[in-house]
Amino acid sequence: MNERLVFVILLGVISILWYIVGYWRRKAGETAFLAAQKTEKEDERDRLCRLAVRAGHRDACRMFCCLHPDLFKEQPPLKPFKLHGTKVVFYGQYYPSRYKPFLNDDQQAFCHSVYEFKEGKIHGIEFFKSCMNALQMDDHHFHIMFMPCSDEFKYIQRFKRLNWYVCTHCPDLTSGLYDVDVFEPRECLHEAKGYENRILERNYRITGDIKGKDVIIVDDVLTTGQSMTDYKEEIERCGGKVVAAIFYGKTITLPHPLIVKLEVWGDYITRFSKSN
Repeated sequence: MNERLVFVILLGVISILWYIVGYWRRKAGETAFLAAQKTEKEDERDRLCRLAVRAGHRDACRMFCCLHPDLFKEQPPLKPFKLHGTKVVFYGQYYPSRYKPFLNDDQQAFCHSVYEFKEGKIHGIEFFKSCMNALQMDDHHFHIMFMPCSDEFKYIQRFKRLNWYVCTHCPDLTSGLYDVDVFEPRECLHEAKGYENRILERNYRITGDIKGKDVIIVDDVLTTGQSMTDYKEEIERCGGKVVAAIFYGKTITLPHPLIVKLEVWGDYITRFSKSN
């Protein structure tokens, strides 16, 4: 038997074995991922999710990111940081609806509360108080301005109870709810496909006198910061000075699956080494 034929046979055997191993590896990943979705125990969900990630399951990588956002350089809630030159703080991690199958009960409950706040069904006072405390601004008089949204009705509906709270319970703050005229409806950016790359259509104008005022912007969800930056520019064009911005939620950004696999495999190898 010549060497070429032997080589071809060995290559064929290796290919078949590689396919069999890959098939059962994928099956193991699917089984572990489904089990992770069904279990209600956090520790067990984490263990099964890690197993599925090591088996190469792509959705398990997304689930792992949702379980451990702190491992991938996500900013933690209620910890101020700089974005586009503005001091920013947010109340909690927001996960778009496409990630719902990967979330635990607490994460789903928070995302639901974001939707309720956007629709004006909850007042958001706890979010506002927590974020204002986290900013740790020196005692000073601040003017609160709310981010204009897709139409005037939604704008008033979303922020009217926070406006009431600022006006009645915060002597060092003033509300700028009616400093803004939302004069025509526009498409909601967060509901538009590919909204991360959309150009913001300005559908508002600032009609109140904000000259010389130190402004804190209030909004529902922070994603890229595009809307905040645009609003800041308009506020400062009208004579105000934006000193900070607070958000109910910040949209989580998931890393590439390869980065997740490296994290999980690295942790597994470290634990295995220590146990031996």
